[in-house]
Amino acid sequence: MSAEQTTDNAGGEITTPDQKITFHSHYVKDLSFENPNAPHIYNDPSAAPQVSVNFSVSSRPIPDKNRHYEVELMIKASALQGEQTMFLAELSFGGEVSVASDMEERAIHPVVMIEGPRFLFPFARALMSNITRDGGFMPLNIQPIDFIQLYQMRMQQQQEAQQQAQQENQD
Repeated sequence: MSAEQTTDNAGGEITTPDQKITFHSHYVKDLSFENPNAPHIYNDPSAAPQVSVNFSVSSRPIPDKNRHYEVELMIKASALQGEQTMFLAELSFGGEVSVASDMEERAIHPVVMIEGPRFLFPFARALMSNITRDGGFMPLNIQPIDFIQLYQMRMQQQQEAQQQAQQENQD
Protein backbone atom coordinates (compact mmCIF):
# COMPACT_ATOMS: atom_id res chain seq x y z
CA MET A 1 0.00 0.00 0.00
CA SER A 2 1.56 3.27 -1.03
CA ALA A 3 0.78 6.40 0.90
CA GLU A 4 1.67 9.55 -0.98
CA GLN A 5 1.93 12.41 1.50
CA THR A 6 1.81 16.15 1.06
CA THR A 7 2.19 18.89 3.62
CA ASP A 8 0.03 22.00 3.68
CA ASN A 9 2.38 24.54 5.25
CA ALA A 10 -0.43 26.97 6.03
CA GLY A 11 -2.60 24.53 7.99
CA GLY A 12 -0.06 21.88 8.84
CA GLU A 13 -2.37 19.16 7.53
CA ILE A 14 -1.02 15.97 6.04
CA THR A 15 -3.14 14.18 3.48
CA THR A 16 -2.70 10.70 2.09
CA PRO A 17 -4.58 10.94 -1.22
CA ASP A 18 -4.78 7.18 -1.81
CA GLN A 19 -6.39 6.77 1.62
CA LYS A 20 -8.42 10.00 1.46
CA ILE A 21 -7.62 10.84 5.07
CA THR A 22 -6.53 14.20 6.45
CA PHE A 23 -4.70 14.74 9.74
CA HIS A 24 -5.75 18.00 11.38
CA SER A 25 -3.98 17.97 14.75
CA HIS A 26 -2.14 15.84 17.27
CA TYR A 27 -1.79 16.40 21.00
CA VAL A 28 -0.96 14.94 24.40
CA LYS A 29 -4.16 14.03 26.21
CA ASP A 30 -2.50 12.58 29.30
CA LEU A 31 1.09 11.88 30.31
CA SER A 32 2.24 10.26 33.53
CA PHE A 33 5.68 9.21 34.74
CA GLU A 34 6.43 7.65 38.09
CA ASN A 35 9.81 6.84 39.60
CA PRO A 36 8.59 5.30 42.88
CA ASN A 37 11.89 3.86 44.14
CA ALA A 38 14.24 6.77 43.53
CA PRO A 39 16.98 7.24 44.58
CA HIS A 40 17.56 3.62 45.68
CA ILE A 41 16.78 2.20 42.25
CA TYR A 42 19.98 3.82 40.92
CA ASN A 43 22.25 1.88 43.32
CA ASP A 44 22.82 -1.01 40.89
CA PRO A 45 23.00 0.42 37.37
CA SER A 46 24.39 -2.86 35.99
CA ALA A 47 21.21 -4.86 36.70
CA ALA A 48 19.25 -5.44 33.50
CA PRO A 49 15.68 -4.15 33.75
CA GLN A 50 12.63 -6.12 32.66
CA VAL A 51 10.72 -3.71 30.40
CA SER A 52 7.09 -4.17 29.40
CA VAL A 53 5.30 -2.02 26.80
CA ASN A 54 1.58 -2.26 25.97
CA PHE A 55 -0.39 -0.45 23.29
CA SER A 56 -4.02 0.20 22.56
CA VAL A 57 -5.80 2.25 19.93
CA SER A 58 -9.28 3.70 19.95
CA SER A 59 -11.29 6.12 17.86
CA ARG A 60 -14.56 7.96 18.16
CA PRO A 61 -16.53 10.32 15.94
CA ILE A 62 -16.23 14.00 16.82
CA PRO A 63 -19.71 15.45 17.38
CA ASP A 64 -20.79 18.28 15.07
CA LYS A 65 -18.00 17.51 12.59
CA ASN A 66 -19.00 15.29 9.70
CA ARG A 67 -16.55 12.42 9.10
CA HIS A 68 -14.09 13.73 11.70
CA TYR A 69 -12.67 11.29 14.25
CA GLU A 70 -10.46 11.46 17.28
CA VAL A 71 -7.85 8.70 17.28
CA GLU A 72 -6.15 7.89 20.57
CA LEU A 73 -2.94 5.89 20.92
CA MET A 74 -2.27 4.70 24.47
CA ILE A 75 1.15 3.45 25.52
CA LYS A 76 1.90 2.00 28.94
CA ALA A 77 5.46 1.09 29.83
CA SER A 78 7.02 -0.24 32.99
CA ALA A 79 10.45 -1.42 34.03
CA LEU A 80 11.37 -3.69 36.91
CA GLN A 81 14.78 -4.28 38.43
CA GLY A 82 14.35 -7.52 40.31
CA GLU A 83 11.23 -6.94 42.41
CA GLN A 84 11.50 -3.14 42.42
CA THR A 85 9.70 -0.88 40.00
CA MET A 86 12.11 1.38 38.15
CA PHE A 87 9.49 3.44 36.35
CA LEU A 88 5.91 3.53 35.17
CA ALA A 89 5.09 5.66 32.13
CA GLU A 90 1.68 6.15 30.54
CA LEU A 91 0.86 8.25 27.52
CA SER A 92 -2.44 8.98 25.86
CA PHE A 93 -1.69 10.71 22.55
CA GLY A 94 -4.54 11.87 20.34
CA GLY A 95 -5.18 13.29 16.94
CA GLU A 96 -8.04 14.55 14.82
CA VAL A 97 -8.52 13.03 11.40
CA SER A 98 -11.17 13.35 8.73
CA VAL A 99 -12.02 11.10 5.83
CA ALA A 100 -13.19 12.06 2.36
CA SER A 101 -16.92 12.31 1.73
CA ASP A 102 -16.68 9.71 -1.05
CA MET A 103 -15.06 7.05 1.16
CA GLU A 104 -17.26 4.00 1.59
CA GLU A 105 -18.66 3.57 5.10
CA ARG A 106 -17.14 0.11 5.50
CA ALA A 107 -13.65 1.48 4.73
CA ILE A 108 -13.71 4.26 7.35
CA HIS A 109 -13.05 2.16 10.45
CA PRO A 110 -9.96 0.31 9.14
CA VAL A 111 -8.49 3.45 7.58
CA VAL A 112 -8.95 5.51 10.76
CA MET A 113 -7.72 2.69 13.04
CA ILE A 114 -4.63 1.94 10.92
CA GLU A 115 -3.56 5.23 9.36
CA GLY A 116 -4.45 7.31 12.45
CA PRO A 117 -2.09 5.56 14.88
CA ARG A 118 0.51 5.14 12.14
CA PHE A 119 0.68 8.94 11.91
CA LEU A 120 0.63 9.47 15.71
CA PHE A 121 3.20 6.80 16.61
CA PRO A 122 6.46 8.69 15.85
CA PHE A 123 5.38 11.60 18.08
CA ALA A 124 4.28 9.29 20.90
CA ARG A 125 7.47 7.25 20.58
CA ALA A 126 9.62 10.37 20.93
CA LEU A 127 7.67 11.50 23.99
CA MET A 128 8.12 8.12 25.71
CA SER A 129 11.83 8.15 24.92
CA ASN A 130 12.26 11.67 26.28
CA ILE A 131 10.23 11.13 29.45
CA THR A 132 12.17 8.01 30.45
CA ARG A 133 15.49 9.71 29.71
CA ASP A 134 14.43 12.81 31.65
CA GLY A 135 13.35 10.50 34.50
CA GLY A 136 16.94 9.34 34.90
CA PHE A 137 16.90 6.14 32.84
CA MET A 138 18.06 5.03 29.42
CA PRO A 139 15.66 6.31 26.76
CA LEU A 140 12.87 3.84 26.02
CA ASN A 141 13.24 3.14 22.31
CA ILE A 142 10.00 1.52 21.18
CA GLN A 143 10.28 -0.53 18.01
CA PRO A 144 7.97 0.33 15.09
CA ILE A 145 4.51 -1.24 15.23
CA ASP A 146 2.66 -2.97 12.41
CA PHE A 147 -0.73 -1.27 12.84
CA ILE A 148 -2.26 -3.36 10.07
CA GLN A 149 -1.45 -6.56 11.95
CA LEU A 150 -2.58 -5.01 15.24
CA TYR A 151 -5.92 -4.07 13.64
CA GLN A 152 -6.39 -7.52 12.12
CA MET A 153 -5.65 -9.21 15.47
CA ARG A 154 -8.15 -6.94 17.24
CA MET A 155 -10.86 -7.67 14.67
CA GLN A 156 -10.21 -11.41 14.97
CA GLN A 157 -10.45 -11.23 18.77
CA GLN A 158 -13.74 -9.34 18.53
CA GLN A 159 -15.12 -11.86 16.05
CA GLU A 160 -14.12 -14.79 18.30
CA ALA A 161 -15.70 -13.09 21.32
CA GLN A 162 -18.95 -12.57 19.37
CA GLN A 163 -18.98 -16.20 18.25
CA GLN A 164 -18.39 -17.37 21.82
CA ALA A 165 -21.21 -15.13 23.13
CA GLN A 166 -23.58 -16.47 20.44
CA GLN A 167 -22.68 -20.03 21.32
CA GLU A 168 -23.26 -19.40 25.03
CA ASN A 169 -26.68 -17.87 24.26
CA GLN A 170 -27.65 -20.98 22.27
CA ASP A 171 -26.74 -23.32 25.13
